[in-house]
Amino acid sequence: MGKLLRLGGWALVGLIALWAVVKVVGIVFGFLSWLVSTLVSLLVLALVLYLAYLLVTKFVGSRGDSRSRSRSRGRDRDRDREKIFE
Repeated sequence: MGKLLRLGGWALVGLIALWAVVKVVGIVFGFLSWLVSTLVSLLVLALVLYLAYLLVTKFVGSRGDSRSRSRSRGRDRDRDREKIFE
């Protein structure tokens, strides 16, 4: 009878240890899952912001470039006029 109680006690200790290991692994996997999903969300957000930046600079930036080009053309015309009159 004592051997049976000892065996039952070890089985109970084994089940409790197994339950504790499952809980710890669940917590670790839960944290890793949260970490990976957060990183993926930040990566997607960074990609969307970068694409928005490219679109804005393509449409707004091209206007700014044409203005600077027209200014430089105007300066070139002024220099050409000065050369003519020299």
